[in-house]
Amino acid sequence: MAGKAERLFEKGIWNFRFIILIAVVALLASSVIAFSIGVQSTAKAASEVISGIRTGEEADANRVIVYLISSLDEFLLGIILIIISLGVYELFISEIDVIKSEKDGKSLYPKWLTFHSLEELKATLTKVIIIILMVYFFKSVVLLKFTQPLSILYLAISILLIALANYFSHRGHHAERAPPSKNR
Repeated sequence: MAGKAERLFEKGIWNFRFIILIAVVALLASSVIAFSIGVQSTAKAASEVISGIRTGEEADANRVIVYLISSLDEFLLGIILIIISLGVYELFISEIDVIKSEKDGKSLYPKWLTFHSLEELKATLTKVIIIILMVYFFKSVVLLKFTQPLSILYLAISILLIALANYFSHRGHHAERAPPSKNR
């Protein structure tokens, strides 16, 4: 009798993983929101340019750039949310069967989008967050007014730190793909 109760309990625990579908659906809904905000930012940039054409005045380039950078940032966020939802679904629920080749059954999923562990998903997420922060930083820099020479030095140091973060986040990625060395 204990064996049957144990199997029933284990089946219940295993099926409880489907609660993760709430997170997957919420992430997909969040991506739709991020894309719609990105479209709004793009529309604001277009409106600025069209308004400038109608009035015969030059559009405020900084505002247009900020709107476009904002839209890029929001589209990146939407893409990341989709990637995370796909990764979480595949890690906890099931492989996505519709992306397999009908000929040989091999996955048509790009290798960079395939996750075998939560650590791989987190590593990809970290890299993308760094990119989003870089875009956000660039947007902030466009709005900066440099009043002191020290501000320019701080900007240069910030750019260097972001470049280093980007380098280190990709360095591990390249090390994983490097061919094994031949030590004899």
